[in-house]
Amino acid sequence: SSKLELVCDPLHKDRTLLTTFKIIQENDDDDNKNKENWHVLNVHLQAGNNGPRRVRQIDEAIKTVFKTAKNKLKESDPTNPILVVCGDFNGGHECGAVRYLEDGEITPEFKEDNMPVTSRVKKMTPGGFFYGDQTKSEDEQKNNKDEEEYPTMIVSELISQLVDPNSPEENPQLSPSVIQSLEEIYDTKYATHSSPETKLMNVENVEQWLIDINKQLNRGSEFRTAAKQMGWEAPPDEENPRYFLPKDSYLTKEGFTNVYQDELRQGKFWGIAYDLAVMGKPLPDKGLYGARFDRMYFSRGRIEPYCTIQTRLDSDESKTKSCPNDVEPSDHLPISATFTIRQS
Repeated sequence: SSKLELVCDPLHKDRTLLTTFKIIQENDDDDNKNKENWHVLNVHLQAGNNGPRRVRQIDEAIKTVFKTAKNKLKESDPTNPILVVCGDFNGGHECGAVRYLEDGEITPEFKEDNMPVTSRVKKMTPGGFFYGDQTKSEDEQKNNKDEEEYPTMIVSELISQLVDPNSPEENPQLSPSVIQSLEEIYDTKYATHSSPETKLMNVENVEQWLIDINKQLNRGSEFRTAAKQMGWEAPPDEENPRYFLPKDSYLTKEGFTNVYQDELRQGKFWGIAYDLAVMGKPLPDKGLYGARFDRMYFSRGRIEPYCTIQTRLDSDESKTKSCPNDVEPSDHLPISATFTIRQS
């Protein structure tokens, strides 16, 4: 935009992106409001059973904001910069990353999926730096702490079908029905190489499977996990090694199911469901799952929302459709806000 100017290069961390800019307008030399740096931290935190990593991701990102404000930009109050944090937290109100932002502190006693999310106390500087979701004012949030949150993600219910209910929360396992489907797919659709005792997927078979699910080779987490299952090992001291399917290697039936077990651990439920459908074993319709994973936070005392927009599916028809659909192009519904500098 011609009204914005970057004040430093964007900073990438673990699934986060910090962009810092200032507002530039004609004839605003005397307007101190337009001389402020605005920091926007966009996040897409790790999905699945990864509460500790999500807390580390948001902790590292917030510290990056403070360091940028203090060391690089020499701001007058680097412990309280103008900051908007927004994106997909891959967790609800109760998850560690959200609680850390809203409460300003997380301790080893806090558990997510029956696991501590940190080994030591982590604190924001100053404590409670953020105040709640952007869709309400501070006063409204204080008075409506228990009000139901509208979902920003509305998708088919999959977890109850994919996860073995008898497996522990901290180590979810594929359900017996999904394992059976994967084994049938392996035996009847892809494994063509016969060994003395069983059929195996050779490199050509694996390539056909990857084209079916990913539309091309050498991409996707299924490809990388399959390569490891087939014996690929990263060269020592190579930071970004190139993955490939080892020549004359095979993907066993156990290795094939291990690929999707790894997808499950990463929280890629919808990816597994898509692959199953492509491979001829679609999951039955079990209704919809809704959750608020997308949030927006702002600096306490520095800025305030002037206008907010939250997308809600209010029609009876839309409430029965998973996203994306013919109305919503994404599985996440958008939220947005306009902010203004708070008057002292």
